[in-house]
Amino acid sequence: MKTKFQLSILLVVILIASTTLNAQQTHVITLNVDTSEINNDNVNQVSNFGQPADVSNKEYTINVSLGDTVVWRGNSTFSEDDLVLVEAINHEGGARVFRQNTLRDDPDNPGVVVGVVSEGREGDEEKYKISFRVMNNGERRGGTYHIDPKIRIR
Repeated sequence: MKTKFQLSILLVVILIASTTLNAQQTHVITLNVDTSEINNDNVNQVSNFGQPADVSNKEYTINVSLGDTVVWRGNSTFSEDDLVLVEAINHEGGARVFRQNTLRDDPDNPGVVVGVVSEGREGDEEKYKISFRVMNNGERRGGTYHIDPKIRIR
């Protein structure tokens, strides 16, 4: 009887450990923008993801697993009253890691785009484009801006 109980406990521990190791994660990607300075000529100089200075926006890569959720949102580094509105995530090249080529913000949550990693396999990498707008002092600054980082399946 004692052996059956110990085996039951061991089985429960193994199930919990395997569930924990394979748990999906949510990755929040924050695009930081100096909303007072941005224009079409300096997008990459005044925008970043908080990465080290020697990693360009083009080389910035997030590592995800199948089933993970990725949330893109914007942040003004100039004023908390300014807005950085992420409108779309567009597949640009490489492997496709989301079901569709374009992910858009939702009217219920404007300026934030959410995607679930559902395609690809370990090592696949996708080049994608973030399209975003900027509101500075209550007015739209410029048109739509673009940054093109990467996403990789681990």
